[in-house]
Amino acid sequence: MGSSRRGRIKKKRRKRPRVVFLFDVSPDRRRLMEIMMADGGRRSLAASKRAVRSDPRDIEARLDCASALIAAGRGAEAAAAIDEVLRIDPGSSDAHALRGAAFTAARKSVEAAQAFEAAATANPDSVAAHMGRAMACMKLGQYADAAESFKEAVRCSPSSTEARIGFGGALAGTGRPAEALAQYDEALRLDPDNVSAHAKRGYALLDADRPKRALAAFDRAVRIEPELAVAHVGRGRALLDMKVRKRALAAFARAARLDPGSIEAHRGRAEALHLLGRTKRALAAIERAAAEGPRVAAVRLARGIILYNMGRHDEAIAECEYAAQLDPDDKDIAETLAEMRRSSGRS
Repeated sequence: MGSSRRGRIKKKRRKRPRVVFLFDVSPDRRRLMEIMMADGGRRSLAASKRAVRSDPRDIEARLDCASALIAAGRGAEAAAAIDEVLRIDPGSSDAHALRGAAFTAARKSVEAAQAFEAAATANPDSVAAHMGRAMACMKLGQYADAAESFKEAVRCSPSSTEARIGFGGALAGTGRPAEALAQYDEALRLDPDNVSAHAKRGYALLDADRPKRALAAFDRAVRIEPELAVAHVGRGRALLDMKVRKRALAAFARAARLDPGSIEAHRGRAEALHLLGRTKRALAAIERAAAEGPRVAAVRLARGIILYNMGRHDEAIAECEYAAQLDPDDKDIAETLAEMRRSSGRS
């Protein structure tokens, strides 16, 4: 965030990979179960329990039982059922993968990644194992590891748009937008109306400093799914890069209406308002972003810049100091804080 007016603190633009999650955790879990049950589905819980009673060493029945328990949200029972399978067959890739799914359902990403890695070791051609590990690594911010797992998933299933989109997202997270674009392009060749691929392609184009092409990608996404808030946020970012600030403000406002809890929508509104000289409204917008994400360093930095340019220097410096505590490695925050201190005679 910054301003073209003399004497104002300007936020230097630093290229940072944009990692975008288009869906929350719950759809990820559902999709993971869909991948793992792509063989036509499993027996119901009651039917699988009957099969286990009939033959206690029936591994498939126990796996069916574990799957049904995971789907029902009964994680502890599912874990016990999976452990029993692994006692019978320690090398069962399906059992390790289901164990990963149970940990995913419980939001235990470290354990999920380990379980899926064991599944992939047992069966290197298991798409579910590679996809599960990749998703867990993405949740942990381990984008390089996620990229390796998505790459393996693509090897196992070259026509999987899900794997290619995930691979692109992981590549973007490691600062490789050109390679990410190649994966999104291939996903769109396979499925031209895949809204996730269009939106993520837009963010990769932003990272590659191609805002006009990014805007075209986001426009395509919102034509397919008009209420996709993250695509409207992307439109706003592209328009800000193109210095079309009023249209950017409209895009961020639309995103905020569609998803009132979107931190990026409120932060984008604040940035656009600030650049348009509407400082009080900018402060209100960034306060909303801070309420949604109180520990997001970029939000605290933006709030500090707005406060500084309103002449509230003590509050601004305190806000940027807090941002620096949240993200000690962020050079933008360190540089902005140092400039504020110098300008205020506190260096």
